[in-house]
Amino acid sequence: KPYGKKAEALKKEYEQKMADFVAAGGVKGKRKAEKAEAKASKVGSKKARKEARAASGQPKKPPTGYWLYLKENRDAIEKEAGSKTPTLVASLAGKKWKALSDAQKKPFEVKAAKAKAEYQKAVDEWKKNGGGQEEGDEEEE
Repeated sequence: KPYGKKAEALKKEYEQKMADFVAAGGVKGKRKAEKAEAKASKVGSKKARKEARAASGQPKKPPTGYWLYLKENRDAIEKEAGSKTPTLVASLAGKKWKALSDAQKKPFEVKAAKAKAEYQKAVDEWKKNGGGQEEGDEEEE
């Protein structure tokens, strides 16, 4: 109880000082709001980069053989894992993918190679039409 009384006294003091501050023309929570706004409008934020890439019309990268395998077999892997938790599913899928023979992986890798060729054509077309000229840090493979 001694700390409860001390906390009450400090809270009353804080509330009085805050009331005085607001009465003097201050704005409650201004710094926190400014900080949040600065973080949201950060030029290099992941969300901003993603939106800029979408707005530029740049083609999305194609899925790899593993991702095609996962997409096709996700339901069975989720049942086997007994959970839909992404980390568990991805972990089990990775183990299964590594255990597959080259012959079993081949259909997925062939699809991935076709998708990558189409992606490369689309990127070349996009660049030819003036896409990505303002950005010098394009990802190359």
